[in-house]
Amino acid sequence: MTASDFSTLNELFIKAIEEKDRPDCFLYKSEGRYQSISSREALRKAAALASALERLGARPGERIALLSENRPEWALTDYAILGMRAITVPLFPTLLDPDLEYILRDSESKGIVVATDIQLRKVLNIWSKLPALKFVLAMGCSTVAGTKADCWEGSVESEMGWAGPMLIDAFKAKALDAKPDDTATIIYTSGTMGQPQGVVLTHANIVSNVQSTAEVFPLGPTDVLLSFLPLSHVFERMVEFFCFWKGVRIGYAEGLDTLPQNLREIRPTALAVVPRVLEKIQGKVMDGVRQLPGLKQRLFYWALAVGKQRIPFLLEGRTPPLGLRVKHALANRLVCAKVREQLGGRVHMLISGAAPLSKDIAEFFYALGLPVYEGYGLTETSPVVAVNCPGSTKLGTVGKVIPRVEVKLSDEEIDSEGRVGREILVRGPSVTRGYYHLEEVNRSSFVDGWLRTGDLGSFDSDGYLRITGRKKNLFKTSGGKYVSPEKLENLFQGDPYIYQIAVLGDGRKFVGALIVPEFGRLQAYARSQGISFENRQELVAHPDIQALIRRQIDEATRWLPRHEKIRRFVLLPQELSIASGELSATLKVKRPVVREKYRAQIEEMFSYHAPQQSGPVEK
Repeated sequence: MTASDFSTLNELFIKAIEEKDRPDCFLYKSEGRYQSISSREALRKAAALASALERLGARPGERIALLSENRPEWALTDYAILGMRAITVPLFPTLLDPDLEYILRDSESKGIVVATDIQLRKVLNIWSKLPALKFVLAMGCSTVAGTKADCWEGSVESEMGWAGPMLIDAFKAKALDAKPDDTATIIYTSGTMGQPQGVVLTHANIVSNVQSTAEVFPLGPTDVLLSFLPLSHVFERMVEFFCFWKGVRIGYAEGLDTLPQNLREIRPTALAVVPRVLEKIQGKVMDGVRQLPGLKQRLFYWALAVGKQRIPFLLEGRTPPLGLRVKHALANRLVCAKVREQLGGRVHMLISGAAPLSKDIAEFFYALGLPVYEGYGLTETSPVVAVNCPGSTKLGTVGKVIPRVEVKLSDEEIDSEGRVGREILVRGPSVTRGYYHLEEVNRSSFVDGWLRTGDLGSFDSDGYLRITGRKKNLFKTSGGKYVSPEKLENLFQGDPYIYQIAVLGDGRKFVGALIVPEFGRLQAYARSQGISFENRQELVAHPDIQALIRRQIDEATRWLPRHEKIRRFVLLPQELSIASGELSATLKVKRPVVREKYRAQIEEMFSYHAPQQSGPVEK
């Protein structure tokens, strides 16, 4: 079975089942243990659900929303919607009622499938405001009692009971009538700069991305993926389409809180991750190391250093010297293998996307025998544009452009000193045809057939792409110098005392930042130094704590030119969160919201004249 054997997602689903029938294509936790769903059972349930959706009034070409945490029912619902030739509108489970209402209205969704009672209540709260919404289908029959919603499981069982084999034949016939240019999904961007916009992706868009990544990632039936990133995000969803086609078993984590336990239960070989997850794993490892006796701490750092010495040899395909091989064998047995056991002991591939990854964090995992392959993409490109992969990796880059995708850089140099870069333009079969009924946005988003990504980047001499910032977030100081806030914020990935940071300075004399500390470690530091505090407000205001954060900033930015250094900062006593509207569903800072909410603190930071910076303020 080759990557060219399918042209729609429906063909992917049906052919993968016919040619690679598996007893355990999906794994889920129930009654205290992981259980499996076979390929044939997945097909029966998807066919039954498609029939149930039609009975509820859904028709080909209509939008059906999906609001659920990751679970097998998410994938089965997606395949059912696609199979009846309707359009899936995935929604982040963390969406607040106003955003949920906006997307359902904008997409004109005719129905919605929800998972938990919490999600159902959100929809019931706004249903009366959505005249286009005709039905709600809820997983877990106990959640629908006393409501107008229908039961997911009951609907599936009912259809399977009366239709039997005819159901599957009818489903296949309709599903295989789908055309590559049919719209498969409308995915709403997270809206960090304003209202979410619906990205229209066809079957051909996503299929092209699956086929291209299949050429560079050697995963197959012996592999297991643990799914925990939101399936409502195009990254995880495309990865799971890829895995289903390649015969990779897909296990679902119960949630982020249970991820460590689920890793040991599933023992995955591959994970799709975002940098924040890697930061947390690194933080937990290092917290454990700091609790060890001095000798064992020194052993860990020695093993880590040995692992880092091997990285150039691994990436260049060269055999390390004998002495290094001997030291690594010892380091691996005494330290690295034990760390890998915390992830189940079998992970050989971490695929990182959705946000920039610090080179230092990538080196940390590589040194422990956990290769991280960082990539770059957008919802609008289905999503992968470039990615590091086995046999072709350069840390600090997002890899080479994948097959069938073209990338060029705009002629405009954003920073005359060449430190920021040029805008990345993309075209190819995986690129969206546009945003849902936003003609003006569509006209401004494309130039001569190339998608304007809004991201800034550069290529090195070997063809590896580097991301240097976001054009919309770029700001200019009053001294006329351009600054990329992402470039500065990424320097603090993995910092033990800085949890969140938002860099500011548009039109100001210098660069400042709002910082949320890593309160667990900060409180431990304060107690170790005899610093007394009653609450977080007192803690962040303490001069010794301010001095600690100042040192962390100075160390991270020591190589930067003067105009990019963070001269002043404000420590916030609470985290930026999705619930408060300060973060998007993908954990990106909503800068307009943050600037407005903390306007007073920001103005005080930029108007305060006492020195906090480590050097002179730029004039």
